[in-house]
Amino acid sequence: MIAHSLEHDMNAKPTSLQPVLRTIAIALSTWMLAGQALAQAKAPQGVLATVNGTALSNELLEFLLSTNIAQGAKDSPELRQLIKEELIGRELLAQEAQRLGLDKQAQALSQMTLLRQNFLVELLLKDRATKNPITDEALRADYERQIKSLGEVSQYRISHIVLASEADAREVLARAKKGEPFDKLAREKSLDASKNEGGSLGWLLPNQLLAALSNVMVNLDQGAVAAAPIQTSAGWHVLKVDEKRPFKAPSLEQSKEQIRQGLQQQQNAEFARKLREAAKIGP
Repeated sequence: MIAHSLEHDMNAKPTSLQPVLRTIAIALSTWMLAGQALAQAKAPQGVLATVNGTALSNELLEFLLSTNIAQGAKDSPELRQLIKEELIGRELLAQEAQRLGLDKQAQALSQMTLLRQNFLVELLLKDRATKNPITDEALRADYERQIKSLGEVSQYRISHIVLASEADAREVLARAKKGEPFDKLAREKSLDASKNEGGSLGWLLPNQLLAALSNVMVNLDQGAVAAAPIQTSAGWHVLKVDEKRPFKAPSLEQSKEQIRQGLQQQQNAEFARKLREAAKIGP
């Protein structure tokens, strides 16, 4: 994982934890317009509106407003009214679902339990990240550790063709060795999605491939095709090294966010482990 966080910076976008709470979409429809008269009524202090006696708080509107602003929207009376109408419309629908007893169904109860858990987990992890930030010293130390663990590594630009059987793979391999363009064979014969790119997998480090493939790759010269097909769970691979070069690790600045995410995940895993050790868990 640590080595991967460095080399991955050159070829892919980092991933990040997805928020559990999604922004409520702002979209008025005909059924919502009917609630506008109610929305115009003066509500008690701190209350946005009441819907059949249920109060909707101003804090809810402000939260959704700030989320929309963070996504590029402009604060305006029109946007506030749209959010208000959306909240009223959703509350009406939610009340109708409760009236019909839909919230008491087993599946609904299970889903609400999961939503509650996910939301609380997200709150907890965000709180811990705020109170226990990853320091610049920790980032630098982990970066240096990763660089040291990499040592002198080569990076390979490879292509492959995946076939269903060894016989099919040997046939394609023979055609490649006779001089047929590898990318043409990949587009015609490969079962892998990389066929659209002529079989190219781009630049990779050995630890980014299955061992069965990387063990062969590191022993091939530039431009060479493996002497025999290689079997994996995906099928039979005809492998070619298009190019290779010394791996140049990205700088600390380029890697900082990926390293931060990795250290944060380690912190979260360690925290979860300690909670589990201290918990009383029955059968």
